Order: sequence, then C-alpha cells, then structure tokens
Amino acid sequence: MQFSRVTVVAVMSMALCACGKSFDGPDEGDLGDFLEMELDEGIEAEDIEIIAAQNVGDEIEPIYRTRANLDLVLEEDFVERVDEIGDRPVVKVVAEEGTEYPAVLFTRSEPIGEDWTVRIEKLQVRNRKGRPLSSFSDYIIEGSDEEKQALEAQKREDAEAEKQAAERLAAARRGFAATWTASQPLKRRGSVYSRRGQQIGVSFDLKPGEDGFGRGTGRVYDFADPSVFAQSDVTYTVDDSGDFATVTFLARAQHDELGFYVTEGTNFKLTDDGKADIGNGRWSIAMKK
Repeated sequence: MQFSRVTVVAVMSMALCACGKSFDGPDEGDLGDFLEMELDEGIEAEDIEIIAAQNVGDEIEPIYRTRANLDLVLEEDFVERVDEIGDRPVVKVVAEEGTEYPAVLFTRSEPIGEDWTVRIEKLQVRNRKGRPLSSFSDYIIEGSDEEKQALEAQKREDAEAEKQAAERLAAARRGFAATWTASQPLKRRGSVYSRRGQQIGVSFDLKPGEDGFGRGTGRVYDFADPSVFAQSDVTYTVDDSGDFATVTFLARAQHDELGFYVTEGTNFKLTDDGKADIGNGRWSIAMKK
C-alpha cells in the first residue's frame, strides 16, 4: 500500500509538470505581447532579454518577478509643445523616428491557464522626452516656413482685431454721451421704492468726453412730477470693455420735497442697455436715452 501511494503521487506530479505552461515563468514573448498593449502610442519594445527571474510565490501559486533588458524604439517623431499661434500648437522635435532608448523592465507575473498576467513594477529609461507627433492635430513645426507664414498671418489678424476693438470701444464711449432718463421708478432690492406715496426717478445728462472720460449733470426727481428735483455735477468713466460707465456724483443732490437723495461720491454703474444701480444692485433703476 505504501508503494502504491508513492507511485500515485509521482504520477500526479508528472501530470502537473506535463500540463500547461512551464513553471519557469513568462518568457520574452510573453513580455513582448504585454508591452505591445501597455506602452504609450508611438513606442515599440525590441530586443527583450530576461536577465533574472525569481518565483516569489510557490509551486501551487507561482508569482514570478523578472528583470529584463530591452530597447524602446520610437515609431514616429516625438515632440514638445513650445508655443501656439492662434489655436494651433507649435511643436519642437526632440527625438526622431527610430531613436532607441535602452531600458530595464521589472515585472510581476502570475499564470492563468496557458497565459500569464503581467504587471509592471518599474520601467527604467533615461532621457526619453516628448509626445508622439500624432497626438497633436493641426500642428506647426518650430522653425518651418509654415511657422513664419502663420506668424505673419497672426500679426495681421491681431492688428485687425485690435483695430476693430478700438472702433467698438470708441463707439461705446460715444454711446454713453447722451441724456438718460428713468423709464421706471427707482427700485430697492428689486421692489419699487416709495416714501409717503412718492416714487423716485434718476436721470443723467452726459456730455461727450475724451478717452472714455466725461462730465455732465445727474438728477434725482419725483417720478410723477419731474419739476421737483435735485441735481449735481457728475463725471463718468467708460470701462475698457465698453459695457458700462461709472457715473459719480460730485456733490449731494437733495430736495426737501423728495424722499430720496444722493450723497457726494455716490457711484452709479450704468450699462449700455440702460440699467443703473448702486451698491451691486441694492438700488437699481431702468433708464433710456
């Protein structure tokens, strides 16, 4: 009986050794297949040579760590982005197609059926730079004739855009020079302000200025009876965006028969569509030319 048991164990051991992949760990082909899927686009692994392997598991559940030498070969030019012209990237070639980089690969592998699952522990490579040229679209190569032509075209485009912006700003500045009157009564926190049944209007008489700065007159009045009013000299400054002007009262505008007044230094933000407010909208009024 003892002899039979030993025989059975020996036969089973021989069967395990005969089945499936060898327990010597993954070979260069296995690592090559793995790297083909794992490496970045534009890089190929060549001349893979396993120089050390160790089973850090056991015979039942082997786990092989390997160290291999190989060459990483560029399948296309690799570049770095150095500038942009308009929306187009300008790239510099830092490594040409065919450049080889010696590398050392450390892996950990486990068998699954006839194959191996491989994981990279570490890939050591020196001085590899850039990204594949194909990862950029509509690119321009630094130093090329195309770059010179694109720069000249961009200068013309920028000059035209600057001219148009200056014309729009000048038109906006002229647009604020007008008489603005309230189209609706003054509001406080979104509701019409009323004191003793009286509602308030605001108006600006802004004179033409220079470089976005001008002077004029600001007035507060009884919305129902504009003959009851108080006024002050004002200045106005048009923002460089052309979207709004800041109107500043230079003196107190107050009338005994008005339930509202404006103090010296009060700033109204007046937009080009006729909305004016104080204190980020706490007080607001709709105006028209």
